[in-house]
Amino acid sequence: MSNTSRSFHLIATLLLAGAATLHAQMNNPQGPMITPRPGGVFMRPGLAGQNNAANNAANAATPAERPPLPKRIGFKLPQAMGPQGTNDADFAKLIVREGMVRISAGKNEGENPDEDLGPYALQIREPFHMDRTEVTWKQWKEIREWAMARTDLSENSREFFKYEFAHTGAGKADDHPVQRVSWYDCIKWCNARSEKEGLTPCYTVGGAVFRKGDGLPDCNFSASGYRLPTVQEWEFAARGGLVGNRFPWGDTIAHTNANYFSTNQSEYDTSETRGLSPTWKTGETPYTSPVASFPPNGYGLYDMAGNVCEWCWAAKGSSRFICGGSWDADAAGLRCGAHSVSDGPSDRGDYCGFRTVRRAGQ
Repeated sequence: MSNTSRSFHLIATLLLAGAATLHAQMNNPQGPMITPRPGGVFMRPGLAGQNNAANNAANAATPAERPPLPKRIGFKLPQAMGPQGTNDADFAKLIVREGMVRISAGKNEGENPDEDLGPYALQIREPFHMDRTEVTWKQWKEIREWAMARTDLSENSREFFKYEFAHTGAGKADDHPVQRVSWYDCIKWCNARSEKEGLTPCYTVGGAVFRKGDGLPDCNFSASGYRLPTVQEWEFAARGGLVGNRFPWGDTIAHTNANYFSTNQSEYDTSETRGLSPTWKTGETPYTSPVASFPPNGYGLYDMAGNVCEWCWAAKGSSRFICGGSWDADAAGLRCGAHSVSDGPSDRGDYCGFRTVRRAGQ
């Protein structure tokens, strides 16, 4: 057996052993991997809003008293492992960067429950990775400060490669979503994040990486870096695999599902509390909530409805959409198929943020 064959067989053995261990842990009711919260909602340890007392009580319960673990999408290893089976490129496609989830290619076609939205047809031809949460105030500051300083470069080249942002952005706390950022700001931030991680930026103006000014950029979808999702990618991801539903979780909404402004104008708004969320209406506006304060959708994405609406990519000459609704939007604005048109790429407000995507297998 050649050295190459031995390497691939060794990797296959390790992967299969890891999968077996993971399977055993997931089927062990005493396993520490998932911490249940009251009501059967499962959250990763350390997420905002975690009730440690409740978690300790749940962990102390007997296996029969504990809620069942949620069903998970199965992971299949390639059938052939070796020089004639899986190569380096195939392995790369299985890797998902920390803080992101993989959205597989596919179709989602259905009829929206409301006449004003009608039928929809979404087709994703290539898989992509998407941030689990909206970009936080902490993440925004770290990348923006790096991009404006570029201390990684020599003084001679630093000025040329520095980034310029028209706005500072804002956030209620480090774990809240950034807001008051324009479409231009978000595009540049995506490029800066890419360069900081050694990836190829997606956005260029006249063939040069978009770092300054307010020109209309082109997007290289083949590049390895970060970018804004298209409207179709965003809606496909927001639906979380559900077909024909209003929201990422179903057809009704309440303050237990999302951070939004509840009214009695829609029969599907069934919240027991009206107006702004009483949980997050604290201090001064905006009344955002920490990211991942609510259960994720079927793809593992948080806050695809409410908290802050999210900028999406638009090519030259196209309208720029913001999706998902926000803390001050009513239930109708949080529907998966409801997209708002922005007046321009320089617009910003305390209700709008973003999240990024990138090619799978990069």
